[in-house]
Amino acid sequence: MPDLAAIVIHCRDPYLLAPFWSAVSGLPVTEADREKLAGRTLGPAEAVLLRDPHGRRPDLWISPAGELPAPGRIHLDLVGDAEERAAVLEAGATVVRELPRWTVLADPEGNEFCLLPPNEAHADGPPAGH
Repeated sequence: MPDLAAIVIHCRDPYLLAPFWSAVSGLPVTEADREKLAGRTLGPAEAVLLRDPHGRRPDLWISPAGELPAPGRIHLDLVGDAEERAAVLEAGATVVRELPRWTVLADPEGNEFCLLPPNEAHADGPPAGH
C-alpha cells in the first residue's frame, strides 16, 4: 500500500482556511507561505503548505480552486477529546450535527469533517453516513 504523502483541501479563500487548518491539524504553515499569508501576496492559484517540521505526518495543502461544490471537496475524520473539540470550535469550526458516536463539523467555508472520540478512531470501517 502506498504511503500517504499529502492531503489537498481545495478552497475559495486560502487566507481564511490555511490558518484554520493549521490550528486544527497542528501543522505549521511553512515560513515562505506564512510571509505570503501575512502580506496577502499569494498568487491567484498559489497553494499554502502546512508541513510537519519532523516529517512524521503528511503535508496538508490548502489550494485555491475556481468552481467548488460545497460541501464535498474533502472529508476528513479527525480524532479528538473534549479539549481538542473545544480548540477546533474556537479555531472557527461549527457544529453541523451531533451523532451518537461522533460530531459532524464544518470548516469556515462549509467543508464537513467528523470528530470522533479516541475510542472510535479504529472502529471497523468509517462511521456510517460517510
